[in-house]
Amino acid sequence: MEPKTKLDVSEAEAARIRTAVRDVRTIEGVIGASRLVVPEDASAVLVLLKDERVSAAVYTLPRPFSIDSITDWIEDHQRQARKGEGLLTLVEDASGQVVSITDFRFWPEYSACEFGGVIAAHLQSKSYGTKGIRELCDWCFDIIGVRMLAMTSALDNVRSNKIFEGMGFTHMGEMDSVRPDGTVRRSNYWELLKKY
Repeated sequence: MEPKTKLDVSEAEAARIRTAVRDVRTIEGVIGASRLVVPEDASAVLVLLKDERVSAAVYTLPRPFSIDSITDWIEDHQRQARKGEGLLTLVEDASGQVVSITDFRFWPEYSACEFGGVIAAHLQSKSYGTKGIRELCDWCFDIIGVRMLAMTSALDNVRSNKIFEGMGFTHMGEMDSVRPDGTVRRSNYWELLKKY
């Protein structure tokens, strides 16, 4: 996916965004500090993603889930991070269990970002998702420096659709979202411009 709206972006602005993405090591959040995912995390990530209550609605995940597919997914995000175009982060609880994963895609040439994520089933329906999305939107605007967020949500994902509406995202119609395995999911498409 690319954003539908293409902002006019100077080479200097795009370079600043790429540098900001490359410099990320941790992100503070409502359920704890997240860190970059490394290949050694693949087995812990697999445990979280195998729970369909966690992963069912997210089209960007590397299905079918296996150690190999998740390791490849992590390594691809490490390449994206080096280019300043993507990040994959996780949050662990006090016992070391992965309880949240966030996948970022940046388009520095459009000053835009998309992110999506999952949260452990026992943390769902406790407002962490809403608070976390708000925090990450602010982080993308204020720390990374993008001017637009472009997001998708499944047509039947009532929770995400309500969150985006409540945050002031503009619904820009529907689009086909393509999973890594090639299957297609029809999605709502949303955009939010930074307010100065």
